[in-house]
Amino acid sequence: MLKRPPQIDAATLGRDAIAGTISAVVQIAYCVSFAALIFTGDLAGGFALGLAGLIMGTVVTCVVIALTSTFSPVIGGPDSPAVAVMSVLASSIAAALAAKGASNAQIIVNILVALSVSTLLTGVLLYGVGALKLGQWLRFIPYPVIGGFLAASGLLLISGGVEVVTQTNLTLSPSSWEILYSALYAPQIVIGALFAIAIPVLGRWVPSYLALPLAFFAFLLALDLSLFGIVNDEAVRGAWFLPSLGDLSLWWPITAMLGEHVDWGVIAQSSAEIGSFCGVMAIALLLDVSSLEVARQKAGDLDQEFRSNGLANLLASVMGGFGGSLSMNGSLLLDESGATTRWAGAIVGIVCALILFSGADVGSVVPKAILGGMLVYLGVMILFELWEAPAQSSWMEWVLTALMTLVIINFGYFMGVVVGVIGACLMFALSYSRIGVVRRHLTRGEFSSNVERSPEQTRLLREEGKRLHVFWLSGFIFFGSSNGLYERIKRVIQSQHDKPVGYVVLDFGSVPGLDTSAVLSLVKLRNYCEEHGVTLGFSGLSDIMKTAFKRAGFFGSTRPHQAFASRNEAVEWCEDMLLMYHEVGDASIHTFESWLQAEFGGQVGFDRISIYMERHELEGGEVIFRQGEPSDSVVLQASGCVAITIDDEHGRPIRLRRMMGHTVVGEMGFFRGVPRTANVVAEAPTVVYRLARASFDKMQAEDPTAAAAFHKLIIRLLADRLEFANREISALL
Repeated sequence: MLKRPPQIDAATLGRDAIAGTISAVVQIAYCVSFAALIFTGDLAGGFALGLAGLIMGTVVTCVVIALTSTFSPVIGGPDSPAVAVMSVLASSIAAALAAKGASNAQIIVNILVALSVSTLLTGVLLYGVGALKLGQWLRFIPYPVIGGFLAASGLLLISGGVEVVTQTNLTLSPSSWEILYSALYAPQIVIGALFAIAIPVLGRWVPSYLALPLAFFAFLLALDLSLFGIVNDEAVRGAWFLPSLGDLSLWWPITAMLGEHVDWGVIAQSSAEIGSFCGVMAIALLLDVSSLEVARQKAGDLDQEFRSNGLANLLASVMGGFGGSLSMNGSLLLDESGATTRWAGAIVGIVCALILFSGADVGSVVPKAILGGMLVYLGVMILFELWEAPAQSSWMEWVLTALMTLVIINFGYFMGVVVGVIGACLMFALSYSRIGVVRRHLTRGEFSSNVERSPEQTRLLREEGKRLHVFWLSGFIFFGSSNGLYERIKRVIQSQHDKPVGYVVLDFGSVPGLDTSAVLSLVKLRNYCEEHGVTLGFSGLSDIMKTAFKRAGFFGSTRPHQAFASRNEAVEWCEDMLLMYHEVGDASIHTFESWLQAEFGGQVGFDRISIYMERHELEGGEVIFRQGEPSDSVVLQASGCVAITIDDEHGRPIRLRRMMGHTVVGEMGFFRGVPRTANVVAEAPTVVYRLARASFDKMQAEDPTAAAAFHKLIIRLLADRLEFANREISALL
């Protein structure tokens, strides 16, 4: 997995060092704000340990990802939506332990352990997804669910920014918001808002990668000079900073887990929030990788990114760090600040480590207004990016996103995910059912089987073609689309009065599957068809679908409905049933001789042609023509049935067409003078008349009138076949 950075010169390393230092400052600023969000109010005593955990997570993530990612340069760190879930997790554990009478110190230890457990499980999840090459499956997460995550996280960051300033929890109760208007906190909120606004405004005048660092240091310097140089009242000045919480120091999760203060029952009760954290981290990584692919116009290995980030979280959880992942914005910040190699990402981690091990009391230097403003800025940017996202446009998606956001804010991420997934599934079912599963619908008058029949049979099938309807189905059939199929066939049956529908063929060749509700809807269709004397023919059923229909009672000795391997077989069977119903006898009344006499228009008798042909009586299975042989004769079929087949790559025959009754076979190769392109095999006892090329040439020389009549027969036959083929093609377009 490790990718060794290439050898670079001093100038390149210098650019990477400068870019890495700038990015490290931004990451530290984020970590400070995030720590203030998680450990606020009564939990403020855990700020120093929480900040150390976030910075350690950033250090490990930056170094590991820089060395193993498929992108270069990249950095990682805490992700804004994930930190919002951390805040919810911390509040949940704090409330549960406070109800048991636990001290603040015990509560903080349990929160830190829960965050480490969440980081460990996130590492297992991410690495497992990458190792099993399941990264692409996450791309199927409905966007409204992602949008709900992002919107809720953005709002929680904004409200969290205000809570960092006031060190209180805001609720929907108006009384909790009265503190915002006090003389002590109103100026801090205003300055925090100005800081949040200054970042994008400053980005219009300076390079975007310098906007946040410059705004951060400018406001930090101005506020510290004002507070320490002008404000003499220590109580007033102290209200602008977090309580003095001591120097930064690492904590070791394993030592804490072995202690007596960890309440694993309470942590287990927060499994929904822990699971939400893991899910948000996976989704955030997917979004960052996808966005980075677009921004850099380079395809990344999603599974490798999951393995890389999973390894980073596994190491961070052991070393006292909290969850982090690849940062798209941070990586683009490296690009804009001139970084070119993997060393830039590693330098970010090194600089953050130096700040961590320096042990500085950051909370006593950075005013709460800046920390809160940073969180508000991040929350607003998430909401803005969500609003600008091109993937979400329909009002139904916006409604679902808003509903999911409200549920997350009021009931937690787990319930929000449940609502989002259910809503997205219902939206998909509604949208997919509107598409319909009928890809094409034709009658026998427009589409036939590949059986060439006698003129009398062909004429009757064309006249009675409206009695046979063929439906091509496609896509997965479920409860929404199956009812639409039932209603459509029902309308066809009800609207046809002059020639009532007798047969309906349903081709499932392009249907990958169907659910139980779809089978029940088709049972309703079966019952309706039986009431109206309509027989169903099923083709292209998979073994699973065929078993489901058998269990539903579609097939059996008491049912007229049939199942066939192919659509052609189903249509052919329905044609046979129509001919049997109408008792077509012309094909047997007209002898071959009388048919030929009629085709010649009475100008030429059969005896004038027969003297040039040889009569053959064939048994089923005998070969008339073989594929690849010279086309030295043409055959007139007097009775029986022949099949046109070709051999596949394994030598197995594939039937292309059947010919029954009186017709001509082999004329294409005969008149074009090319080898046979297919086999012609008798399927039953068959009588044919073979006209050899030498005999045909002799007939043209001795009896031109008979030869001309034969030519007209071939032309008329080909014209009829071409006309029907054109009608089929136009119907299929």
